[in-house]
Amino acid sequence: MNTIKRISDLAAYGLFSCFSQTKQYHKILIFPYGVLLFTALLLNLFNTPVLAAGDFIAIAYHDVVDKRDELEPDGVTLDTLIDHFEWLKVNDYHPVSIGELVAAQAGTQPLPDKAVLLCWDDAYVSFYTHVLPLLKAYHYPAVLALVGSWMEPGSRELVKYGNKFVKRNKFMTWAQVKEVASSGLVEIASHSNNLHSTVLGNSSGGKQPAAISRIFDPITATYETDKHYRERIKKDLQANSDLILHHVGTRPRVMVWPFGQHNMITVKIAADTGMDITMTLDPVPSSTTNLQSIGRIYPSNNPHLERFRSYLNQEIKPSVHHFLRFDSRDLLDPSTDTEQHFSTFLDRVKYLNPSFIILDPVIEANGRRQALFPNSRFPIAQDRLNRFTWHTSKRTETAVYLWLSPPLFTAAAGESQTTVNQFFSDMGQSAPCGGLVVNKPELIQDLVEKGITRVNDVRFWNPDKRRLARKNMSTSGTNTQLSSVFQALESFQKWQPFQEVSLVLSTDDFLTLGISQFTVLLNYFDRLIIDIGQDFDRLLSKSGKKQLTQLHGAEYLRQCDFLLSRDNQDSSLNWDLKILPTLNIINWGYQYDNFLENEPPAETIRHLFSKTDFPYPLVKQKP
Repeated sequence: MNTIKRISDLAAYGLFSCFSQTKQYHKILIFPYGVLLFTALLLNLFNTPVLAAGDFIAIAYHDVVDKRDELEPDGVTLDTLIDHFEWLKVNDYHPVSIGELVAAQAGTQPLPDKAVLLCWDDAYVSFYTHVLPLLKAYHYPAVLALVGSWMEPGSRELVKYGNKFVKRNKFMTWAQVKEVASSGLVEIASHSNNLHSTVLGNSSGGKQPAAISRIFDPITATYETDKHYRERIKKDLQANSDLILHHVGTRPRVMVWPFGQHNMITVKIAADTGMDITMTLDPVPSSTTNLQSIGRIYPSNNPHLERFRSYLNQEIKPSVHHFLRFDSRDLLDPSTDTEQHFSTFLDRVKYLNPSFIILDPVIEANGRRQALFPNSRFPIAQDRLNRFTWHTSKRTETAVYLWLSPPLFTAAAGESQTTVNQFFSDMGQSAPCGGLVVNKPELIQDLVEKGITRVNDVRFWNPDKRRLARKNMSTSGTNTQLSSVFQALESFQKWQPFQEVSLVLSTDDFLTLGISQFTVLLNYFDRLIIDIGQDFDRLLSKSGKKQLTQLHGAEYLRQCDFLLSRDNQDSSLNWDLKILPTLNIINWGYQYDNFLENEPPAETIRHLFSKTDFPYPLVKQKP
């Protein structure tokens, strides 16, 4: 019997196979794990919702190793990968090729049900020794993305991978890449020539992903211009396309963004370079209607089957949110040469470990608005927003959201909508962040009256769908104010496409809106932040409890974040937050945190905010 056919047959019966690392695949070792009713467990325990027509899940693997003690965070072991392949096979998932996605987009061939796109980044040599034999055995297509500059050094030289150096022979040779491409199963994609690195991104010495950051020149104290940025990206993508053409014989049609970081500018440059299909690390299902930014699941830390199964769930529930809002003025030291305030802030955020924190990109100082980033609309207090957002997220593993107050959306005397849009574009370019909080009360009534529900089920989390709904509304012409606000948000998001965007509701709005009106709002915004201030008693009133019961029944309460305002004595904050879970509220935060004086004391509130713990079980009874 043909060796590869034999491997495939054995896998179909739930047996685990271990292949030799030689090209001939002669040695096959069959382990006894399959006899433990493996297939039955797969069929009975791990059912997942079926993907909609044209939707698919993309998975971004990296290295594959033999032993667990060889694992890096981005790797999986060979036996884990076989588990994943076997699970896909037994549960009737269908790995598809780039060609099949293109055909489905063109309408010439529908995607099979439960379509999956398998991808490998970085071109580790393990793709050749471990993955290719499996692809042949299962007849699975895949995508392999390579970094051109890593392919060039000699076999004894080192490659800079992130912040460390690894041996060149950890990655494939061009001969191996060509052989892989000739298998007919593997699409060779570009992973950039030299953008899988970081560059100086701000005046404070912070390093950021090269593909999305303007390089800061410390000698001239200036940022890279738009023109030079675009030229740098285009030169890099063209160089890698030329390199792949030279060694493989065809140009890549797929661009895989390093670190998953991209913006709509880089997407357009990739298309102009012949790669109109690009891939990110945005963890949501993708659709053949939009191959420009394919989101991918990143199976890090050698995920077991139960976690792997969760990756394939199209119906993603919104995460739990515990958050703090800070006054950005408190982060600014009197001297621009020191960072004592920011350092104290970082230590507190790292200790409290919330889901995210909220900062203001524009502050009120000396009776006028001042921005924390370069722009042509407001004077600059300090060019610090980039530092505050990027360094906070990397140092504390806590996302930073930006609070967008009403005046930021409103054109003042002598300003045009173009001026407002450019301001938001400058902000998006300057401040990589995790989300936006829109505080524009007039929007609520306009959306309720003019909004159209386009998302199939707003209970599930997918920022891409909300962004598309906002873009459609901004060009519909049905409401000038809605269009102007959504145009401003899109001007920001062209630099940061994948973000949660929340809308602030007052207590009055929260108590008076009906479920159908909440549905409309959640069509355009990922979350609703209920600003109850210190008026906690209204939440506990009869009308408050009735509204909470209705929202809980509609499964919308998990998309509502409740924002309290801390009083000077802090006497009620801890008590109020402890009451929230008894009302089936699981998302909460407060303003403003006084980190400079440790108020409220960090040790007394950490258990209420740390994302490593969910302190209270959800109460079953209705409020």
